Amino acid sequence: MPLFVLWAFLALPSSSSMRGNSESVVRFLIEWVSDGEAEARRYLADHAEPDGASLIVTAGSDVIGYVAIVWESNYAGFRSRGIPLIHQIAVAGPSQRQGAATLLMDAAEQLVRDRGIATLGITVGLFDEYGPAQALYGRRGYIPDGRGACRGQRPLSKGMQVTMDDDLIIWLTKDLVI
Repeated sequence: MPLFVLWAFLALPSSSSMRGNSESVVRFLIEWVSDGEAEARRYLADHAEPDGASLIVTAGSDVIGYVAIVWESNYAGFRSRGIPLIHQIAVAGPSQRQGAATLLMDAAEQLVRDRGIATLGITVGLFDEYGPAQALYGRRGYIPDGRGACRGQRPLSKGMQVTMDDDLIIWLTKDLVI
């Protein structure tokens, strides 16, 4: 198994060494998550304290994975119960299935536990590209929140016709042992 190093960006970096890592994160987000530099920088800023946290994993000097947590989800079903949301988890294609996502999930769950929060939420897409993520979350104990498949935050009803895309998701939760 490769050697990974985990970094936490709980706030936007201010020191020059951390800004260097921040630039690496921006490059990673541009390649794997966002649609350009401005969106990547906004994404990183939106997932810093007090609203959230960003964790990265590196192999050598390369950022190979990222997870973002928002402490107060836009999803009313989580917000009303104080359930934070893992808003994004991404691992670079060549580094997938080597333990980076597990390391990121372990760290995100511990960060939530450290805040005294007992439940964590996440979403996952419904089509085949999400199969590995669906399996990972199931192995980790995440279960559906009971609303069924959704388009964003809106549950789908029997007979509805939808286009299979990234907006078709299921909301999952995990009870954390504190």
